[in-house]
This record gives sequence, structure tokens and C-alpha cells, in this order.
Amino acid sequence: MGSIERFLAHAGVAWCSVSTLARAEAPAEEPSRAQCLAAHEQAQASRLASQLLATRAALRECSAAACPPLVSRDCVQWLSEVEQQIPSVIFRAAKDGEDVVALRVREDDELLTASLTGSPLELDPGPHHFVAELPGFPAQEATYVLQAGDKARVVRFEFTSPKPSVGSGPPPPTTAPPARPLEHRPIPTLSYVLGSVTLTATVTGAVLGGMALARRSEVQNDCAPLCTERDVRSVQHLALAADVAFAVALLGAGATVFSYVTRPSVPVTESAAAPPPLRFRVLWTGWGMAAGGSF
Repeated sequence: MGSIERFLAHAGVAWCSVSTLARAEAPAEEPSRAQCLAAHEQAQASRLASQLLATRAALRECSAAACPPLVSRDCVQWLSEVEQQIPSVIFRAAKDGEDVVALRVREDDELLTASLTGSPLELDPGPHHFVAELPGFPAQEATYVLQAGDKARVVRFEFTSPKPSVGSGPPPPTTAPPARPLEHRPIPTLSYVLGSVTLTATVTGAVLGGMALARRSEVQNDCAPLCTERDVRSVQHLALAADVAFAVALLGAGATVFSYVTRPSVPVTESAAAPPPLRFRVLWTGWGMAAGGSF
């Protein structure tokens, strides 16, 4: 009984092996005439639309030996041409200057590759927007326009680790610029002196001018037109003295303005004491008028 069971077991194993080998060696199902014609038509439409991957699949189907000779001949010829036109890309990526493998690249919702192998990936011609994802880094995006016949075009992504931030301590104390000393422009003593001289000369010239006019009127009333030279000289002397006083006043006014405008600036802490008050007086004498002052 044991021998019979062993024989049946070996026979079953042999039958399974023969069946599997027969199924593996059985030829694939050949396309029908209608399928050949449909694939031939689809290949032309896809090629016009620059869908070269779909075109190649259709041409492979209609180039089978079971298809009509005319159809098969066209498909074989077109297949060779389309194979040369299909572009391809090679994805490369580096992290801090070193190549990486675990990179996911997708286009829209389609995952193109889950890791980098260095092999070219075939795509249809036209624009392609790739999104590269590397764990620990933000995704990078790149847009490429692939031309027909563009083979093994390199699409590279660079990932850089963020540099560690320098330990932030308290900011260094900012040194305030030294305070600028307060300055002022005191009126110099010279301005007071020149102003006093100008005022005195003005008053003197006015008084002498008035005296000259009064003396002239007296002379005209007393002796005109037979006035002596002495009478005339007294009027001339008063008028000349008035003119000199007014000239001194004019010069003094100019000097006073100049000394006031060009006065220097001095720090407040170094400013001198205020100049003493200017005092002046005008005295009438028997021979005329005298002016003086103290400061």
C-alpha cells in the first residue's frame, strides 16, 4: 500500500510540471484582423497627438505576424521611428553634495519612481512638472520641456540641510553716542563796544547837526548878507563835526553787525560771565557836547 501511494505522488508531481511547462511555452494569443486595424488607426492618432508611449504600444500590437501584411509592414516601420523619438530622463539628487537614492519623484498624482536607479525613464514629449520628495526636506519642484528624441536628459535636484543657527545670547549693549555739549553764541564784548560807539556817534551827529542848523539860522537873521567869515566858519565847523559823527556811526554800525554775525559758539559750561552792563553819558559843555561810557 505504501508503494502505491508513493507512485501516485510522484505521478502527480510530474503531471503538474509538464502542465506548467506546456502553458509557459504556449504562444500568446494572436490579435484578430479587427484588432490589428484598430491598433493601426489608434497608433496614427496617438502619434499626431505626441502621445508616443501609447503610439508604441499600439504599433507593437499591429506589427504582429498575424496582422495583414500591409498593416504589419506599416506598424513595424513606424515602430522603429517612434522608438527613436521617445524622450527619456534620468533623475539625480544630492543632499549636501552627496548623491541620494531614496527619492520619490511624481508628476501630478502619478508616482514616476520611488528610488533612484540611474536608469532612464521614458516620457511623452512636452512640458513636465516634477515634484521631488526627500524625507526631512521640503519638496522641490522643477519644470522641463522634453523634445522628441531628447534621450537621457538629466533632471537634478539639490537638497541642502539648514545651517544650525548660532546661539543667540543677549544683544551686546549699545553704546550711546556721547552727548553733544550744549553750545550757545554769546554776544561778544566787542559788539557791545562797537554798538555803544555807533549809538554815541549817532546821537552826537544828530545834536551837532541840530546845532549847525540853529547856528545857521541865527547868522542869517543877525548879519545876512554881511556876515563875517568867523560867523560862517562857526556854522561850517558844526556841520563838519556832524558829518564826521555820522560817518563814525555808519562805520560803527557795520562793524557791530559783522562782530555779531561772526561771533563763535562756545560750550555752555565754558561760557564766560555775562558782560557788564554798558554805561554811557553825554555831557554838555560850554564849547559843545562830550560823550563817554564805561563797561
